[in-house]
Amino acid sequence: MRTLAAVLALLAAGCMVVAVASMVTGRPGPKASGLIRAAAVALFAAAVVLNVASR
Repeated sequence: MRTLAAVLALLAAGCMVVAVASMVTGRPGPKASGLIRAAAVALFAAAVVLNVASR
């Protein structure tokens, strides 16, 4: 479970990097950028839940 939590956290970090880059460049647009940020939050929340459940 902890391995999956770490993978989800890394995916969330990657989504945040893409979201920040899209805010700087203006691409892929505000709607897609919002979806990327929402995916990052969802992935991070899932990672936290799995990490807490594994204890």
